[in-house]
Amino acid sequence: MKKVVVGFIVLILVSSFVSAKTITVWLTGVNNEILNVYKELTEESFTKKTGININFTTLSWGDFETRFILAAASGDAPDIGGMGPLFAPELGVRGAIIDLKATFPDFDQVVAKLYPSVFRSLTYRGSVFGVPYDANFSMAAYQRDDILSSYGIKTIDTWDEMRKVLPKLQANGSNMALAWMLSETLYDDANMFMWQHGGDDYTPDLKNSGYDQPNTIRGFVEFAELYTKYKIAREIPQMQGFRDGSLFYFVQEPGWYNNIQMSQPQLAGKWSLVQVPGTIRNGSLNRTSSVAGSSLSIFKTSKNKNEAWEYIKWITSTQVQIELAKRAREKVKGTMILPANLEAIMSIGLPNKDLSTYKKVLAEGTASIYGLVAPRHRRRYLLFATREAVIEGVNPESALLKYAKEHNQEIRQKEKEYARFIEKLLADQRK
Repeated sequence: MKKVVVGFIVLILVSSFVSAKTITVWLTGVNNEILNVYKELTEESFTKKTGININFTTLSWGDFETRFILAAASGDAPDIGGMGPLFAPELGVRGAIIDLKATFPDFDQVVAKLYPSVFRSLTYRGSVFGVPYDANFSMAAYQRDDILSSYGIKTIDTWDEMRKVLPKLQANGSNMALAWMLSETLYDDANMFMWQHGGDDYTPDLKNSGYDQPNTIRGFVEFAELYTKYKIAREIPQMQGFRDGSLFYFVQEPGWYNNIQMSQPQLAGKWSLVQVPGTIRNGSLNRTSSVAGSSLSIFKTSKNKNEAWEYIKWITSTQVQIELAKRAREKVKGTMILPANLEAIMSIGLPNKDLSTYKKVLAEGTASIYGLVAPRHRRRYLLFATREAVIEGVNPESALLKYAKEHNQEIRQKEKEYARFIEKLLADQRK
């Protein structure tokens, strides 16, 4: 009898082991400390509840695109890929990852609580290839309240107001800086001005460059002239400038919030987090800024698509997003994971005023729209146009129009290159 019982127990254990599933997740740009936060919570909550194990791998921002492309080509891709949102449609159009909206009936319900704008980056021709799980790159502004108040200024709501106060503050040794100045990432700054004026990188049908459209040109000229006419900082260590007062205002991503608190305790009570200045358009204040973050996609070769979707649903749920944000701040000092879940933002342990600002930034911001020209190529046009306008003194409109022509040429080339992929994508949608 004992042998029968022991044999039965062994059979149950073996059956459990065999039936337990493991899905692979590759995350981009996550350091080991933050990865441990993901691992710990996943094991405690998701694996314990579902019995599904997660095998994590981290990729660097420098080579993640190559790694994913090679993995997809070799058939050795993970179940889930965590990547920059604009890269997901690159893989999706090629047929490497699945259309989540078309595959899972509860898609709309799952994403309803996530900040909506990033889906501009994740969508092409109605197909949605990813879901955001954090919001690490939303843009807000940090201002030295003590410096502004000494000039009778409480806040700066518009770029017109900024241009008015700049000469006086600059004359007294204090300036402002945009997030990326003249670096290769300046497209985030340029896009902000373009969007606030109603412009964009592409025309709405995605068939032509948006860089030769009047509203886009208006925004780009305003952006460039902040450097050429109003002499904002082109290159400055932002944290040092904020500390010593040579910067009264700068635009940056949310991770700087904790950095300022930890590294500049002497500034406590002297600064605040605010939305970026806006542009009055059609009678209302448009404060659109760039929001993004990382997204999760499911590869077509995955044999565990339903389990992968369960993990995406879990990691974007309100309570999990809250817990991830809190643990990251507690265990990795100076780091902040900003939730993609708008409900979760108000419960991550920061002052309500600042949380409300972040929520507004995410709700009112937008993300780059996906077009067939790879983002790393299309964004170089804004870089080249900006450097010509600011450094070489070329008329900003002329500089942008020059690269609009090149952008249009590349769009035509990509339409031919991607024609068979797009035809198959639309055929799959009809099915």
